[in-house]
Amino acid sequence: MSLVQRNSNIELLRLVLMFMVVLLHFNNDTMGGAFVLVKDRAFDNFTLHFFESLSICAVNCFMIVSGYFLFTNNKVNIGKVADILLIVIFYRVLDYWMQVIFGGEVFSIRSLIVRFLPANYFAIFYVICYMLSPFIARIWNGLENSSANFLIILLLIVFIGVPTGLDLTVDLHIFQSANFLSPIATNGNGAGYTIIQFLVMLSLGMWLRKRQLSVPTWILISIYVISSLIMTIYIAKCPSLYNYCSIFTVITAVCVFLLFCKLDFQNTTINYCARSCFAIFCIHTGGFANELWRQHLITDAHLSGGILVTLLWTLISVGVMFLACLLFSVLMRNLFGKLKDKIYTKLPIVNCE
Repeated sequence: MSLVQRNSNIELLRLVLMFMVVLLHFNNDTMGGAFVLVKDRAFDNFTLHFFESLSICAVNCFMIVSGYFLFTNNKVNIGKVADILLIVIFYRVLDYWMQVIFGGEVFSIRSLIVRFLPANYFAIFYVICYMLSPFIARIWNGLENSSANFLIILLLIVFIGVPTGLDLTVDLHIFQSANFLSPIATNGNGAGYTIIQFLVMLSLGMWLRKRQLSVPTWILISIYVISSLIMTIYIAKCPSLYNYCSIFTVITAVCVFLLFCKLDFQNTTINYCARSCFAIFCIHTGGFANELWRQHLITDAHLSGGILVTLLWTLISVGVMFLACLLFSVLMRNLFGKLKDKIYTKLPIVNCE
């Protein structure tokens, strides 16, 4: 795999991971809401949870990919930071106007102003990781292999192993709360929605780049499927298995990443579409898109026809949302991309490193 430019295997991985993210939000109680609709139907519920288990690794895997390619990064490109934040703001503002025009939202100046804030946890965490990446990369580049191995084991034990164990003790009612033992924060492990989790996954990606692991395909697939089945079977008793800091979500993320690393090809269409990954994330999490989703694609009528219907409709619904967001982001890129570039050329700070 090229050390300078991402091959299409990684761009394809990014698209697959974003499809997984859309699927996770299809199930999410407060977004698509599919879990709520099937909770009383055992087989349908198992099907959706198995999809969830296969996909829950997506965010961790995104950060592993970033760490892998930021391993050689020695400077911060302010333009990249501006791009990420501008995409968030652009789609937040656009989503608000769509809700006002088509969704019955009552317009207010205050609500519009709030939309100009880059309120997106993933974007904020990623920007922080990116700005820290040159310094973290220097650490990994400067370590001997033995020291690098020790450091990654230490990080995984402290910030993955211990949180997994503590969260499970609460799930299994051994402790009412294990916050007092958490190595992440005094109020607990945050289900892995923390900057620590992002930095650990970034470091894991850099370590994988340094070590260049090669694991047989059948082993990776077996571990991925078995780990996903374990999560699916025990998630009712142990909901923390879906935490980003759960050892199972980390294991499945590594397996998926290493599987795609085994591919090696170039495809301009995949590379072009992959540029829209973050825009897809911003679009489909907007209030307008979610309202359309719940009204037309995720209803009890669509998910009450048995396990095969649930399976098929899940894939159709997630696929429609994913493709619609992809096409919309490409349209917006073509309409406003050149304008953005012109603005950037007039802002020296954006072009500095």
